[in-house]
Amino acid sequence: MAPTDVEQGSDRLDVAEGEASQFRFSQKEVAEFEGSSEGRGLLRCFFLLALFYMWPGQTMIQTQNFLVEEFPGNANEAPFVMMICATLPGCLTHAFLSFTGLSRRLSYTAKIVAPCLVVVLLAVYLFLVLSSSNDQDLLLRSLYCTALLCSMAGSIVEPAVNDIAGLLPSTSTSQMAQAGTGATGVIVSGVQILTRLTTSGKGPIDKDGLQRLTRGFIVFMGVIGLAIIAVYLLRVRRSLYYATYVKRQPTATGLDAAGGNGSDGADADGSNGQSEGEGDRSCRALFRATLQASRYVWPSCLAMVLTYGTTLTLWPVIPGRSCAATRSSSDGPSTLQSWWFDTIILCFNLGDYLGKSAQKSLAWGSKRFSPKAQLLMAALRTVFFAPLILTASAPQLYPAEIARWVTLLSVFALGLSNGWLSTVCLMRAPKALPPGTSNMVAEQATSLVLVGLMLGISTGCMLAYELGQTVLVHSLGVCYGAAS
Repeated sequence: MAPTDVEQGSDRLDVAEGEASQFRFSQKEVAEFEGSSEGRGLLRCFFLLALFYMWPGQTMIQTQNFLVEEFPGNANEAPFVMMICATLPGCLTHAFLSFTGLSRRLSYTAKIVAPCLVVVLLAVYLFLVLSSSNDQDLLLRSLYCTALLCSMAGSIVEPAVNDIAGLLPSTSTSQMAQAGTGATGVIVSGVQILTRLTTSGKGPIDKDGLQRLTRGFIVFMGVIGLAIIAVYLLRVRRSLYYATYVKRQPTATGLDAAGGNGSDGADADGSNGQSEGEGDRSCRALFRATLQASRYVWPSCLAMVLTYGTTLTLWPVIPGRSCAATRSSSDGPSTLQSWWFDTIILCFNLGDYLGKSAQKSLAWGSKRFSPKAQLLMAALRTVFFAPLILTASAPQLYPAEIARWVTLLSVFALGLSNGWLSTVCLMRAPKALPPGTSNMVAEQATSLVLVGLMLGISTGCMLAYELGQTVLVHSLGVCYGAAS
């Protein structure tokens, strides 16, 4: 995870409307940041912050196996509902805060610390419900509500972390944040599989084992909430680069001193959307900044919608519930089938992490692929993967012995392309702007791309739910040649 010089030789880049735009920062600034020990330390911090802020959402998503076992009457809809609760509220919250300007009136400290404290309280509450309540309705509602509130909290923390990363000179900060999100999925999947192997061997994990595993994830979720606060307050906020690039306003010729545009620097936290050097936070200024940013990043925003919309439509439920083996024992599904959902989750998460960690190719891609090229790649990706995964999963159009290999390889490639393309979009968006572009415009560029990311996730989850309840309702889990 060593940083690399990702902006060398990037004097001019094509942007929307056929205009040319330089990166906001000079090669000298990038080299100084990436070559310093403090800069490398910040890269590690962004990796950890992303690893941590993704944990609550991953915790709720990994409860899908537990939901199926605990609530068999809701087995067909509970996983889909959990995915929607863990994604859609975050999209709506981030869009509301970004486009009303409320997000830009809050300090980074408020937007990172307060939601993390909420996550800690939610973890305590859910642990108590799981440990002491026998009310099934209360447990199900608590799981859904916790997922909803964690999604809202994450939609505040994630943009704040990515905003800070986007304001620093190197694109490696954004790349490391994305690598952290990918690592979370791999770790969660790995812990779940290791726990299952330890407690149940190759056989399916029972309901009590799933409940113990879920309680463990929830405890760690509370610890992670406190860890985010510690990393931000003790490391990131005290950094010299934070003071230089986040609290101060860049100009075409350098950096103004703190408060250089009329601010006295009273907001020591560095309010999001306007650094200490930016004085105009009016709705009109925010609207102008959003329009200016959208000229450069609207194709990247649409690319994110397509990328994550395709991903969450095709994964994890549809391939995870597909037929992997036609033979079953008299006591239940075959060993392979009982492990299939966990395998599908791990396969995607591993590909996603590798895509987000390929530093050299990401550096090349962030320099070479314009926003419109990103949109074209996202569209081609949809056209390629949709028929490939659906025909191998539901409805399965060829024997399971072949379909399972097609599913595994295509899900891995889906994750790899998801991680790589989404990271390129986020690496480029706040950096490929003219020199002297204000922090507000750069932050709005990041926000627009993140709106696309969250909209794609929630849209994909809802589309997958609709497909599972209508078109594919008689195809999920059905083997090729079996009667529907």
